[in-house]
Formats: sequence, structure tokens, C-alpha cells
Amino acid sequence: MKSKKAFMLGAAMAASCFVSAFALAEQTPQKLSAQAVRQAVDKALKPGGKLDGAKVSASLKQKLKAAKTGQSKALTQAVKTAPFDTVVGELKKPAQAQLSAAAIAAFEPLFPTLDINTLYSVDGVQTGNEFAYHFNLPQNARIQVQLVNQSAGTDMSLNLFLDDGQGNLSLVGSSDAAGNADEYLNGVLPAGDYYWYMVANAASNGQFSFGVAVDTNIDAYEPNDTPQTAFVLPDSMNKVSGNLDNANDVDYFDFKAVRGQSVSMYLAGDETGSRNQWIFDRFDGVNWVTVPAGSTSTYPSVAPGTTVKVRVRANPNVAQDATKQYQLSLGSTPRLNNHDVKGDNIVRVPVSEMPLATQTARVLNWSTQWSDSTGAPLLGVTPVLRVDNHFIDFDYRWVDYPATTNSAGATSATANIGSCFGDYHTVINDSSTGVPYKWDTTYNQGGWRIELAEFPGVGVGGDNVQYVSLGHICTQTIVH
Repeated sequence: MKSKKAFMLGAAMAASCFVSAFALAEQTPQKLSAQAVRQAVDKALKPGGKLDGAKVSASLKQKLKAAKTGQSKALTQAVKTAPFDTVVGELKKPAQAQLSAAAIAAFEPLFPTLDINTLYSVDGVQTGNEFAYHFNLPQNARIQVQLVNQSAGTDMSLNLFLDDGQGNLSLVGSSDAAGNADEYLNGVLPAGDYYWYMVANAASNGQFSFGVAVDTNIDAYEPNDTPQTAFVLPDSMNKVSGNLDNANDVDYFDFKAVRGQSVSMYLAGDETGSRNQWIFDRFDGVNWVTVPAGSTSTYPSVAPGTTVKVRVRANPNVAQDATKQYQLSLGSTPRLNNHDVKGDNIVRVPVSEMPLATQTARVLNWSTQWSDSTGAPLLGVTPVLRVDNHFIDFDYRWVDYPATTNSAGATSATANIGSCFGDYHTVINDSSTGVPYKWDTTYNQGGWRIELAEFPGVGVGGDNVQYVSLGHICTQTIVH
């Protein structure tokens, strides 16, 4: 059996996910699906053997009934105000702070614990028999609770309950198909502890099998498998990493242009060149239109309050790898309004010697200011100063210095590019102080550019003019 501490942490996380994620998604509450949408979790379950149906005590029957009718005192209100199919992510866990160490140590499941990804069988079932068992989800997962292989004349119902860690139950979902049809509950659940509760509506020495298939290879934005459950991104330029669980998975994302600002989008792969794993589509109001790989797409202006919809789906011509991560950029089209990059106090190499726009010995002080197309500041985006302080050959060796914009859309940061040994040598005549000096100087040639981590093709430097020239001053000594 798992540790008690892990159990309680999971239950607390479940409580916060049901409430906080629903508030973020702003979606109409939906019931846990009872359709056999097998996809990622419809896998062969290992055999678990036959079980002897344990009787459910009268007190536990009453507890289950209270939870089913919404009278449980634990998470019932949270569940009723949020859908099961809701986004799980990095959410606060207020319930955990309320749980004492003693409560965590003392917890025991109300019913016998069974393994996940295992199919169990029960026979000798009679009308009115009730069966209840416990399973644990150690982490957020896409699940499929199954009740299958009912014998002729057997009619079972299936319920799924959540335990808050203190024996208080909340109904997560139910399935009660007619006759001996299979029962399925599908969706994405946060880590926690759950109970099957199965009742024989009709049976005469009947039999059935049940289990739960669990797929933990999901991203933080699931479930977003339909336009109705699309993950809603906040008011900025956003970059998120996700994956497709399987070849049939589709991930939907929405962005609301609250000011009618320009909206841009882009999909990239990871460093292994995985972009061909996916097809990226935008919705034009009538049809889904594919955005070519490697291309950005922009709506120059939309009506205020318009929701822009995109989706990521599997490329049917490529074998899918669920471990590959796509990088989705979606949000307000970024605009760089101001930038400044300055070096420290040195005597500059003259243009006649070499045209080096920016020169420094050790430090670059740099700043930027960003907005959307309406002039509203872009908060929380990541400008990156990229520096190659020594051009050696035709390849760039960028070193990245990121910063994050504040509420004014601005950044101010320092990049220490270090010391060097100079490829070039010159003597500079300087009389800026009123006294003539000769400075024996060594330096290297390099360059810098500014990019935005969340979206390509904006900043300073690009395909035509790739960088601003940089002189890295290695040594300067006065000579006579």
C-alpha cells in the first residue's frame, strides 16, 4: 500500500484542482464522460484474478449514498461547481495546509485497495449486490474506469468517488448503461485516492470484470481534447509546452483578444527536430486552416473580445512519440518599442579601424520595452539578449541573457560577458579628457541580438541583418 502522506497530498491537490482550474478555464460544467472513448487509456490490462465480493456495511452504504446525492461535507461543493474534465496544473493546495500530521499518519482507505492497470473479475453476482474498492493515482493522469464483460442478464452500474483523505467522499462520475452494456468513465484526474462503487441492478449468479486504465504521460493542459474544453491562455504572448498522448489526441487552446489587439501564433518542436510530429491549425470562424510548419500566423486586428482558437493534432504520416514536446506560442502580437544596449567605460576602437557599433570590456547594460498592437504593455514575456563576443568562424556561439518584463512591459538588466584575449591589436589616439593619450588596445569582434523567447522573428537582428556588431575590449594600456 502506498504511503499515507502521498495519499493525503493527492487528495488535497484534487480539491484545489477541481476549483481553481475550472475558474481559469471559464467553461460550462460537464459530467464525467460515460462513453467508451478509449484512445490513450484503452490498453490491455493485466489480469488480476477473481475477487470475492466483500459486503459493504450499512454505515458505508449511507456514506456512499450521501456523497452521490450531494450531501457529503468534503469536496461535494467543489465538484458540483467544476467539471471532472478540467485542467490540472501547478495549482495551490489550500486543503493540504489544513491537514494535520496526525490525520495523514492515521488515514486508511474505506475499502480494499486494488492495483491500477489491472482487470479483476467477480462472479456469483446476485441482484442488489454492491462492490466497493479503492485505487490510488500517484500523479495526474488520463484514466478510463471500466466495468466490462457482464454476463447475460447482468446489469451493473458504475460510480467513481473521491476521498478527501479523511474518509469524506464526493461523487466524481457515474455510468449506468442499459442491460449488460459496458460501462466506462473517461477523463483526466489529479493525483489522489478514489473508489469504485458497483451495484447489481439485475443479476442471477452473474459475472463481470472491472479495472482502471491509467496513462500518466499527459501535459499540464489536459483535458483539452475538444473545442469546448480548450485551455484558455492569459492576456499576454504565451508559450506553452505540451504533448499528444496518442495518435488520436488533439489539443485545443483559446486566446481572448480583450482589446481587439493583433494576435499571433506559432508551433515549434523540441531540440531534436520533432516539429513534423504535429499539424497546427487555426480556426477562421468556419473552417480549421493549417498553419505551415515553420511559419507564424497573425490576425492583424480582431473585434474586441474575440476568441482565437487553435489546435495541435498528430501528423498521420509520422509515428507518434508521446514523449516529444511541442512548443506553442499564442497571444498578443509582441512589439518592441524601445531598446538600448550599452557597454562600460572604455576608449572606443575608431570606425576607421573597425566598425563596431557597441563596445565594452566586461559588461553590457541593456533594456527593452514591449507592448501589444494597441500599446498595452506586455507583462511577463521574456526578452533575451544573445551575445557572441568572439567571432571565430561562420558559426555563431550565442550566450543568452534572459530578462522578464514588468507591468510596464519593460526590462532592465546587465550581462557580464567576461574577459578575453584579443585577436586584434591597435593603438588608439584619444584626447577626450583634454590630455592626449595613446591606448595600446587588444580586442575581439562579435555581435549581439535581442529575441523574444515566446515568439520568433521580433526584436533586434533577423534574417537580413543578423546582429549588431560588438567590440569586446580585452586590454587597454596607456603608452607614450
